[in-house]
Amino acid sequence: MEEGKLLCENCGYEVKIVPDFDIELEDRLKESISSMMEDMAEENMADRASDQETGHGFEDDIKESISDYFPDRSIRLSKMKKIVLAVMLFIIAAGGIAALTVHMVNDYRYNSFDYQYDKAVVCAAHNNYSEAVTYLERALAIDSEDLNVRFLLAKYYEKNGQQQSTISLLEELLNVGAAYEKRDEVYDMLLGIYESREEYMKLSDVLDECDVPRIVSKYNKYAALKPEFNKQGGVYDELISISLKGNTQGFVYYTLDGTTPTEYSQVYETPILLESGEYTIKAMFVNMYGIRSEIETQRYYINLSAPDAPVVRPESGTYAEPALIEVHRDYGTKVYYTTDGSVPNKSSLRYTDPIEMPYGISNFSFIAIDEDGLGSGVVNRTYHLEIQANFDTELALQVLRNNLWASGKLSSVEGNVPNKLGVNQYKVRTLYEKDGAIYYIVYEAYMDTTGEVHDTNDIYAIDSDTADLYRAYKIDEGKYDLEPFEEP
Repeated sequence: MEEGKLLCENCGYEVKIVPDFDIELEDRLKESISSMMEDMAEENMADRASDQETGHGFEDDIKESISDYFPDRSIRLSKMKKIVLAVMLFIIAAGGIAALTVHMVNDYRYNSFDYQYDKAVVCAAHNNYSEAVTYLERALAIDSEDLNVRFLLAKYYEKNGQQQSTISLLEELLNVGAAYEKRDEVYDMLLGIYESREEYMKLSDVLDECDVPRIVSKYNKYAALKPEFNKQGGVYDELISISLKGNTQGFVYYTLDGTTPTEYSQVYETPILLESGEYTIKAMFVNMYGIRSEIETQRYYINLSAPDAPVVRPESGTYAEPALIEVHRDYGTKVYYTTDGSVPNKSSLRYTDPIEMPYGISNFSFIAIDEDGLGSGVVNRTYHLEIQANFDTELALQVLRNNLWASGKLSSVEGNVPNKLGVNQYKVRTLYEKDGAIYYIVYEAYMDTTGEVHDTNDIYAIDSDTADLYRAYKIDEGKYDLEPFEEP
């Protein structure tokens, strides 16, 4: 066994410690006792011989009264008594030495770090974690600086069901800092306990302080780190879009006015477009376990001059004859528009050529966007195109459906289509003027049983005064080629 070891590493038994005796002193003691025993025997033989010569016997020793046994004179100890006394003193001394030796051994063991540590390991090997904890606590009382022993005690606490003691000891080890080389194991054990107890807030707090990449990656789904911005705050001479991202599954909430975001704030879904001006974006991430991150703030100043708004003709108003909507823009810009009242952007319809004014009431919104992505002000136009004629749009559409039914293209005047479950729909899209006559331009569409509408690419023209029907073929915006409708 190695020097200093008190337990066998194979079987766990203790080393037997016995006191060392002086062999020469023991031999001299045995010789003295033998000599005294021989002298005692010789004296006893002489006394017997003397009794036989004088005629005295055992009966002569019987006293007449009890007081005769206590004579006034001192009784001199015989050699026999001296021997008995010496033996008793020797026994007492030997017992004292043995007791002192046992006490010294126990005291040594109690104050020996190695002994207490080895006993703890042996007890743990036999799954006796209660005693293992007791021995290891005593070892740490002797030397509390050994971090590995403290980590081992945390494991024994966990095995012994002392989970709170385990947590406290693990937290103490983390407070030591980077000086302990097994910090990743300590983090792993502590976070595993919080995970099993579903204490996600405590788990997140530990992860916020963790600087071990492997641990952060392993428990990333429980962390709620600050949202990541694709661009840092600062001054920009171009239009920029800001993207926000959380470290795991969850939601990013943000504000653009500098107020603190909450779960009731705007949820980030698409990039945030920043045009000319100053912006303060504050964002917060909330993971799937309801843990909130700290607030991340970025400030931006976009130093750009917005392009001029496009010029749209004609102006808003009511019109009784067909017209084209034309847009004029600055060089280096593109114009986009919407017809549903929303603000146009790069994803909207792009203006390239004059637009036919729709029949009825229509609303247009136009914006010019330059090469830097900076948008102009929005220009809105509202038009009302309508004419007074012999045949209004309702009668004109009825004429169209009757002719299509008579020709066999429709199976009913309601728009049913032969061999199909859906129906055809007809709508006056705009007006067209040719040779002094004004025509309703009607577009045909097919609506299937699911409600989805598909263009058939068939266009018809109806004279608003005579109701004559024509097939129309679009040549350009506001220009059509007309052919008389003939039944097959």
